[in-house]
Amino acid sequence: MDYSTFVGFIKERNRPSGGIKTVHSVAVNALLNASRKVLEIGSNTGFTSVNLSLLIGCEVIGVDVNEASIAEAQAYAEAQGVHGRVAFLKADATKLPFEDNSFDLVWCSNVTSFISNKEEAISEYLRVLKPGGILVVIPIYYREIPPKDVIEKVSETIGMPLTIRDKKGWKALFETVADKNTQILELFYEEDSVYLDVENDIESYIDILLTGKFSDLTEEQKNQIRERSAYFYTLFNENLKYAGYSILLYQKRGIKDELELFLTERV
Repeated sequence: MDYSTFVGFIKERNRPSGGIKTVHSVAVNALLNASRKVLEIGSNTGFTSVNLSLLIGCEVIGVDVNEASIAEAQAYAEAQGVHGRVAFLKADATKLPFEDNSFDLVWCSNVTSFISNKEEAISEYLRVLKPGGILVVIPIYYREIPPKDVIEKVSETIGMPLTIRDKKGWKALFETVADKNTQILELFYEEDSVYLDVENDIESYIDILLTGKFSDLTEEQKNQIRERSAYFYTLFNENLKYAGYSILLYQKRGIKDELELFLTERV
């Protein structure tokens, strides 16, 4: 199994970079409220969609290509009591089954990294986003280039060649696609973070993650699942030593404003 399929299989509550703190940061800085309609691209096992609605009371639709992840996301929404406001369905990010200008906020996190035709996917994000709406991009990018063998192993794990981009490259990709589609994106919020080394926490995390699961399997099969989990998490921990991520909030604008000359930064 590649990693995305494995997450659905073991029912891991896959989170965005930064976890619940990122969900709260986006909700506050995007000025989300209960009247907003949200679309999450690559909703996986439902953490972001469910917690956005739990926090704000908004309507959320999550789309993913993995049926096992969708089923687990639906169960999670029911367990958290938001299944009346949150729905999940199978859909391809490059062919979204929604009308133009349908959503107040589109959350694509880092899922674009896993999509072969990135430009087509981003075009779809923009198509279904309302004028004045918010596009949430949380790319994982390299602050320095990792060793070649790490790149090769991660590429195999995610099921496609790993694209080496820095933060500037990700911003350029989204902004270039917007220009090609005669859409205007204005970046109004930017928050940068780096990853901590969690090597010493991986084993205990797996213990907690797998507790109570797979009681119908043999010990050998359980050990295989544990070994596969350890392989993925150890590899990703090594890869993320060279990486960072950002919360980027773009607004879809009607006209392009002039550039700012006197820029500022917080002190």
